[in-house]
Amino acid sequence: MHLDEQRINDLAHRIADEKIGDRHRKRTQQEYETIFRIKTTRDSGHENLDLIFKRIIQARATPLNRDQYQEILEQTSPGEIIDKGTHQAAFDTLYTERHIGQKIANEFLRHVVDVFGIRRSDWGGQLDVALDTNVIQALVKTGAIVLEESERNRGTGQIINTNPNSDPTKLIPYKKVQDEFQQAANDAGFHRIVFDELWLEHREFISDPLLQSESVFFDFILDRYRY
Repeated sequence: MHLDEQRINDLAHRIADEKIGDRHRKRTQQEYETIFRIKTTRDSGHENLDLIFKRIIQARATPLNRDQYQEILEQTSPGEIIDKGTHQAAFDTLYTERHIGQKIANEFLRHVVDVFGIRRSDWGGQLDVALDTNVIQALVKTGAIVLEESERNRGTGQIINTNPNSDPTKLIPYKKVQDEFQQAANDAGFHRIVFDELWLEHREFISDPLLQSESVFFDFILDRYRY
């Protein structure tokens, strides 16, 4: 298996051409403003860091019990996270906490930085894309991740090693994916976090047998994944 750099670049330019680079941000902002009735401003973000963090830590593939969630809340200070000197330090601090993987760490930073605008000027261009099932599936189904025939039945956890500190030989490294996103984003003229649109496209269109044809990436979807 390997990444198709040209296809990732194609996806980036499609996002730019279709002008959809801010859909996921706007969707998330609308959720906060209509459901939680809080403004998505920097000041509001600072005032509601605990609420944001409580939302994000529950966005897990495998839910925890109440005591485990409480343990996360007790061991982590969202305010201290965003006061770190660098984005990398903030990510590393979150990632090393028990029960917090790259998905939760990246999603919290996306919400705080990209959605609420806290430290957007210095961290906005450094945000990683949370590599969850929807993003990985979108990459596979559009041919951005090329699988050999013997690999096509693998689950998403057997395609990308999502440990940022590892350098695997049999799976695609986390850092390799982020680096390719960065290069393509630079070429298309936007920040890497815009590739989070893959999450929205897969969840709402690519995985839906009735709406797949409405995806902006429909012509990239491999025949074996079409409905």
